[in-house]
Amino acid sequence: MIALKAERTEVQHKVNAIPTARIVLSVEGDALEDLITFQEEIAFCSAGQKVEVLLHEPDDRGHLIFRGVIVRQELSMTRARTELVLHLRHDLQKLQNTHRSQLFENMTDAVIATNLLVAQGIALLHVEGMSVEHDQLVQFRCSDWHFMRHRLGVNGVWAFPNPEGVEIAPPRLAPQPARTLRQRASVPGQDTLIEEGAWTFSEQFQPSVLTASSWNDHAQINDTVTGVATQLGSGAFNCAHGHEINDVPWSFNYSTPLRLDETTALAKGLLMNFQSSRASGEFLIDGSAHYALGQTLGIEGFGRAFDGGAIITGIRHRIAKGEGWRTLLTLGYDDVLREPMSMPRACGLHIGVVCAFKEDPDGMHRLQVRLPVLGESSNAVWARLAKPYASATSGFCFYPEVGDEVVVGFFDEDPSYPVILGSMHNPLNPAPIEPDAGNFVKALVVSHEGQQYQLRFDTQGQAVSLSSPHEQLSLKQGGELQTDSTLTLKCSSLTLSGQTSVSIEGPKIDFSS
Repeated sequence: MIALKAERTEVQHKVNAIPTARIVLSVEGDALEDLITFQEEIAFCSAGQKVEVLLHEPDDRGHLIFRGVIVRQELSMTRARTELVLHLRHDLQKLQNTHRSQLFENMTDAVIATNLLVAQGIALLHVEGMSVEHDQLVQFRCSDWHFMRHRLGVNGVWAFPNPEGVEIAPPRLAPQPARTLRQRASVPGQDTLIEEGAWTFSEQFQPSVLTASSWNDHAQINDTVTGVATQLGSGAFNCAHGHEINDVPWSFNYSTPLRLDETTALAKGLLMNFQSSRASGEFLIDGSAHYALGQTLGIEGFGRAFDGGAIITGIRHRIAKGEGWRTLLTLGYDDVLREPMSMPRACGLHIGVVCAFKEDPDGMHRLQVRLPVLGESSNAVWARLAKPYASATSGFCFYPEVGDEVVVGFFDEDPSYPVILGSMHNPLNPAPIEPDAGNFVKALVVSHEGQQYQLRFDTQGQAVSLSSPHEQLSLKQGGELQTDSTLTLKCSSLTLSGQTSVSIEGPKIDFSS
């Protein structure tokens, strides 16, 4: 690429974000003529091409600071100059370039993250803090990246991307900083000096106490957990304590039946999400590739109100012709302004089809249901069954049949926690009584192996009937009991009386005492 000269290069890495790069190339001379001459080199910079960015420090080997793919190419031209702008994204972009729903069964969040990354050829270099196992977890109408970001948040862990892959772990403040930035040099030629600095301290979104609760469906109580602060900084960057605006506890209460360890991780993740924005800073230094996301960085020489240590959450390199190489380091995390742990919700009602019976391993009488909204190839999910009446050893026990079309909702609109709300007839499963204008007949009809059992109310005929395949009891301004077999009445005493008469008929009548 001799003909194309790099004018400016910007590379940015942030925790929980997809690394990006922007490279501006130029062609000197007669732009129109050179543009035709260097078609092959320009084509080499087309979208989809893989690119590595290496930077050399004085008396040092080259450092790989970015590896990714060109996602957009822009060409701007004048008579005197042509500029080619390349926009690059880390391979994590492959996760964002998806949109789907899918079911994960009997997996930990660590296994789910591993599967999502490995499927796109991305190396998961390290993972911890995602050990909770789920019997079912649903990704719903979103990208793989959006779903994984959500799982990071509810577990209180961060993703640290680098050119080789990605690491996932809880943020940890080291006892001693890996490197320290200073206002002025204490050891000439050895200290790293700050060219520009900016500090931000905010109490705008800081709870004094934060609790998270979920519904324990086995014990029938709320599991409430108080969030424990994560040490994200020291000195001026101490995010664990501050001067909250008020002392009203923040409560995040959910109807979803999370396990206690899930609720504990959620409380920690929520609190960390807010506290990470309490103290932040950006510091511009001479260009260097010796910094990494997750490292502890020290700041000294500005007084107690501004000195301290914090975790590096962002690194931005800028190399410009005539300006040299500068590195901007970010401490703190300002993603709190987004809705915490936001995910596409399973709003409204959805269709389900009842699958073959399996015993619920959780003991909650759940049924397996296939949800078309998850795709034709998706496995069945476990769904609780709502009933008109359900009490201790009492209840309305009508379970749907295999193949029945059911109406499904979701607790807290969370697609991992479906509940069957009712059933519907359709052309394949027709109603035993068709609707009509009169609407005189109401009935409860149960069919089994071609036989029907009915409780029928006829408001037009003023009749009530209870029938099985071989018996029928009718009440219509009187009563009639019919059976094809023997009818036996047993009781401690029996009285038959009639205001006008009592008739007993039969070919043979036997009385005995």
